[in-house]
Amino acid sequence: MAKQKKKHKKTSPAELTPAGEVKAKPRRFNYARALLILVSTLAAFVLYEALIIVQFLPIGGIPIIMPVYYIVSGVLTVAVIFLNHGFSVKPVTPDMLEGLGDETELAAACERINRQKETAKRLMLVLLPFLLSIFLDIIYLFYGDMFMSLLSSLTGGNG
Repeated sequence: MAKQKKKHKKTSPAELTPAGEVKAKPRRFNYARALLILVSTLAAFVLYEALIIVQFLPIGGIPIIMPVYYIVSGVLTVAVIFLNHGFSVKPVTPDMLEGLGDETELAAACERINRQKETAKRLMLVLLPFLLSIFLDIIYLFYGDMFMSLLSSLTGGNG
């Protein structure tokens, strides 16, 4: 018997999908969330600097507000990681937890985990301003003199 060739059905270009399956619609940039993060970061940084300036209780030469910000940032970071169950992005579905119980328990567990992930997303909106204000303070600490001399040379002042 002779081998017969398989006949391939022709596909139109619209039916072809790339290997990585590109999303149908790219996400739109969330301007409201970006503005919220910007405003809250500026508020956190202004509060941070104001509390450092009016600080009356230094600990070993360091204003107490710095360790407070570091502790708050650390606790929020750990909380986000635990609530998000690591660094996963995908929502949990019952088929991911196969064999760990009956369907109602799995559905309840998936719902609880996905609620915790949503809480972690909201908590990130609180964490980001703290992290960014610490980052801005470190940038100012190491490069503040350079920025001030650049600013004074641009304005013609005697730096």
